[in-house]
Amino acid sequence: MTHQTTVAILGAGSMAEALIGGIAKTNGGKAPHITVLNANNRKRLNQLHATYGVHAAQSYEEAVKGKDVIVLAIKPHNVQEVADSLVSLLDPQKQLVISVAAGIKLETLESWLPADTAVIRAMPNTSARVLASATTLSIGTYATERQLAFAKTLFSSIGTVTVVDEQQMDAATGIAGSGPAYIYYVAEAMLNAAIAEGLSPAEARALINQTIGGAAKQLSNSSKSPKDLYKEIMSPNGTTEAAIAHLDHSSAQELFQQAIHQAVKRSAAIGASFERDPIHKHQ
Repeated sequence: MTHQTTVAILGAGSMAEALIGGIAKTNGGKAPHITVLNANNRKRLNQLHATYGVHAAQSYEEAVKGKDVIVLAIKPHNVQEVADSLVSLLDPQKQLVISVAAGIKLETLESWLPADTAVIRAMPNTSARVLASATTLSIGTYATERQLAFAKTLFSSIGTVTVVDEQQMDAATGIAGSGPAYIYYVAEAMLNAAIAEGLSPAEARALINQTIGGAAKQLSNSSKSPKDLYKEIMSPNGTTEAAIAHLDHSSAQELFQQAIHQAVKRSAAIGASFERDPIHKHQ
C-alpha cells in the first residue's frame, strides 16, 4: 500500500483496530491516511485517533467520499444497514469495497451496493495486531485483478494472504478467522494446569508463550506433518507419550475437529440467513 492510498474503515472494534495497528506499524506507528467511522462510540474513535493518528469521521459522507478503498469492519447483522447508507455516496468506477464481515457472501454484498461495485471479501484474524494475520481473500464479480493485487498488498502489510474461491471462505473462516482463539484456549488449559502443578502465573506464561511460539516456528520451517513432529517428541513410556495417550483416549482431536466444523457451519449459516432476506439490487 502506498502512502497516497486513502482508506476508510467503517467500524472500530477489535478487528478494525487490528487492521489499523498492523498498517500503522508499517508506517512509523501512525496511519493518518486512514479514516475511521464508528457511529455509536465517539470515545472509541478518539482513542484510535490518539493512538494511531487516524482521522475520526463524523459521518458516512465524510468517511467515504474520495477514499480509494472502504473496509467494512462491522458485525454481519449491521452490514446491510451500512450498505444502504453508502448507496448514494459510493463511486463504483473508482472505489473498492472490502468486507471483513464473517459469512456474508459476495453476491449478497453486491446486491446491497450500487450496481457494478467492486467488492472483495476478506477474512483476517486478530494476529494482525502483531503483523501475523493469516488473511483469506475472495474476489467479487466486478473487482479487477489490479484491485485484488491492491487488497493483497494491503493485507500483506499485516501478515500472509491466501486467495481462495468463495466456496472455501467458510472453511477459511473456521480455520484462520477463529483460529487464534483455539490457540488461546489451549494456552489457557496449559496455564491452569501449570498453576495447579505449582508454577507461578508468571513462570507458567513465560514457558507457555515460548513453547507455543517455538512450536509454530518449527511447524512453519519443517516439511514434516504435525503428527510427525509430535511423534518425534514422544519416547516409549515417556512424559509426552503419557499426555498424548490421554488425549487420544479422550477423543480430544476428534472433539477439536468437531468444534472447527461448528465454526464453519456457523459461517455458512450467517451467509444463508442474509440470503433469505429480501434482496434489493441498486441500479
